Amino acid sequence: MTALWILLAIVALFAVINRLRVGVDVGYEGQTVHLRARVGPKQITILPRPEKPEKKPKKKKEKKPPEKKPEAVTEEKPKAKPDRETILTLARLGLEAAGAFRRKLRIDLFRLYWIAGAKDPYDTAMQSGYVRAALDGLFPLAARALRFRERDVRVGADFTAEKPQIEGRLILTIRIGQIVAIGIVFACKFLTFTLRRKRERRREQKKAQQQTQAPKPAATESPTEERKVSNGA
Repeated sequence: MTALWILLAIVALFAVINRLRVGVDVGYEGQTVHLRARVGPKQITILPRPEKPEKKPKKKKEKKPPEKKPEAVTEEKPKAKPDRETILTLARLGLEAAGAFRRKLRIDLFRLYWIAGAKDPYDTAMQSGYVRAALDGLFPLAARALRFRERDVRVGADFTAEKPQIEGRLILTIRIGQIVAIGIVFACKFLTFTLRRKRERRREQKKAQQQTQAPKPAATESPTEERKVSNGA
């Protein structure tokens, strides 16, 4: 009987945790990132970190630093940054995973102000068009997967600015049980995506190797024509 009560208590605890809403409040304004975590009604500020009071430095006895042996310099290879196509694909996979729980996820606020800017006016126009196209492609998926309480999106261009001006804020709340389920669905979709990309790269490498290893056709030599010398006959 005791084991049954313990089992019921564990089930009730998981049911309460599953119903508990957690979320994040992310903002970017004035080149500063603001991040708060939400657990029920409670908010926890993560960024920017609160300044700690300065402590008076204690006087330490001076010690001679030990002699360090010269270390071998190792060249670090620069890590390849993800391209725009990969970032958009990951965003699409995340929205598709969230779409499995159609409109159960809640966006309390989504605000994005993007004013494109670059040194070259052509780059400014291309940047603005790219952001508009990306949002137009992602918002239909987001609308099917999420519930938006408030949404404010503005995209423009400033041909006199050398850098883009970006401001944004996102408040997302979700149940803990949904986080686990979405993570499993996203992991499956991401694994399928990475396997497909590896197959495509292998095919491209095989084609490149076949092209480099293919024997070149031998040049056909035209027979030399003998010139007839006229001896006056």
